[in-house]
Amino acid sequence: MRRCVIACPETAAYRRNVAMRFPKLVLLACLAAAAPLVVGCGAASTPASSVTAANQRLGGAWRLQSFAPLVALDLPLQAVLGAEIGTLTVTFNQGAFSAVGPGVTFNGRYEVQSAAGDQLSLVLYDSANVPYHFSAQFAGNLLHFQSNDKPWVGFGALERA
Repeated sequence: MRRCVIACPETAAYRRNVAMRFPKLVLLACLAAAAPLVVGCGAASTPASSVTAANQRLGGAWRLQSFAPLVALDLPLQAVLGAEIGTLTVTFNQGAFSAVGPGVTFNGRYEVQSAAGDQLSLVLYDSANVPYHFSAQFAGNLLHFQSNDKPWVGFGALERA
């Protein structure tokens, strides 16, 4: 009986063939899993109209409900954060924001850079024009966010006030 040497699991040719097929299978599986997401994201809206819609949804007053820093804060910043949870109110209004709480009052401008569905990325600029980058997602009356700039690197949530 004659055996096919290429299909024999012990040969290098078989192992090489399997090794070349595995990445293709992984890629196809990822594409198949992502297909519903891509089809669902194919909204009829343009990026500009998505940003406009995100700005409208963002408008109004929000109260800080939680914040979990990814980098340990020094003691003074921990104290400020502790005092502001549940009381700090951030108001967004046509490119301007203000934040008022028991220990802080500041304002500046903001810019929604991109938006798709419930997700957006924005940059807040303080009064000294220092940028703070955020990504966020609307979830009912909550806005879950991730802050990407020190010292406030972390995750949090704002609730519509």
